[in-house]
Amino acid sequence: MKYALQSVLFVACLLFGLTVQAADDAPRTTVETTAKAMTDRLISDRELVQNQENYVEQLVDELLLPVVDHVYMAKRVLGKYWKRASMEQQKTFTIAFKEKVIRTYAGAFRAFDGQTILFEDSRLNDEGNQAIVKSQIQRVGAPPIRVDYKLYLKQKQWQVFDVIIEGVSLTKSFRDQVSLSIEQDGLAQAISKLADEYKSAAPTVKLGARAWGPYLGSNLPGFGLAADIVTTAFARAGYQVELVFAPALKIEENTSAGQLQGEIAAWQPQQASATQLYSVPYLENTLVFIKRDDDPFDYASPDMLKQQLTNKGYRLGVFNGVDYGQAFSQIAPLFHLQKLDYCSQLFREVANKSIDLALVDSWMADIELNSKEHIANHLQRVATPLASRELRVSIARSATGAEALIQAFNTGLERIKADGTYQSLLKKHNYPQ
Repeated sequence: MKYALQSVLFVACLLFGLTVQAADDAPRTTVETTAKAMTDRLISDRELVQNQENYVEQLVDELLLPVVDHVYMAKRVLGKYWKRASMEQQKTFTIAFKEKVIRTYAGAFRAFDGQTILFEDSRLNDEGNQAIVKSQIQRVGAPPIRVDYKLYLKQKQWQVFDVIIEGVSLTKSFRDQVSLSIEQDGLAQAISKLADEYKSAAPTVKLGARAWGPYLGSNLPGFGLAADIVTTAFARAGYQVELVFAPALKIEENTSAGQLQGEIAAWQPQQASATQLYSVPYLENTLVFIKRDDDPFDYASPDMLKQQLTNKGYRLGVFNGVDYGQAFSQIAPLFHLQKLDYCSQLFREVANKSIDLALVDSWMADIELNSKEHIANHLQRVATPLASRELRVSIARSATGAEALIQAFNTGLERIKADGTYQSLLKKHNYPQ
């Protein structure tokens, strides 16, 4: 049974080895394209595969898991016990099951040596929402291995929900093992054992994050563009990222106490920091003023602003705990500054006349003004930006291996820019380019 299970996953990995054939055969295209991406990376990154621990697991997580619905598979594996489990137990089981799938696939991919795989066209059910793609792995001096992939249509995307090798279902075989464990140890103990056995081997970087849509947010896809870029770059260098959303002061306190290693999105201060190291920039923020539409305020240059605002007493809202840079330092004395913790507050406070202006990122401003008519109808963006700031990861100098973490991120960012992943993330989050 163990050999059959390994073989199932081995085949699952190799399913991507052939060139995509029929463009209109979406289920077959899904498995072939993904598998080819995986085998291409195994070849191009051969040195990393050989020398970097857990690199194959990273590839599986990055390339294969997006087309495998491991959450649905986890529900099927737990079967009748899913509804009996608490939400926390369901989450724990799903995380452990995902790691189990990653490890199994990674073990299979490590054995990849370029075998030929023959695929058949997919067969769809009558409703057209489920499909099976059959394949054979050719072997030298041995009979071929038969592998079938079951997929279903989820939100217009085909996802794998089972792999069958020589008639043995991956989902069913796992379900039998889990059911036996539950019968022997009980539900809670069985899940706890599985969680202990299948913890991610990748080291964790624990970073603070401020709610800052669309860059960061606990309710945003991928936790926002900044989080998606940083976690992907770190993953490419062998690290997993744990985000802790909190206000600026709390992040600073927790970083000083060693509970966090740094912050996921920071602007480097003008003066060298005695407490923080900064990565290379991964995004650029353009700072613009937001005003009420009946306000004559305008901006063209610091000198013009000095003439315009002399003795005016304008109230300017800014993010609390942020170094806005030299351009801001030049004009800050002209305003009464009001520091707030959340982006949405800045817009609301301008709209209700609690402050006169807000200084915000241009992308965030466009989204806010286009999505909230009750606010946007009263506000407008000043055309000329004040300045641009480069967004970086910051790591506390006191954190263990701080310099290595910065270098890991820089290396990972370079890799995702080189292979097109970075551009794909910008497109995924509709970042203006």
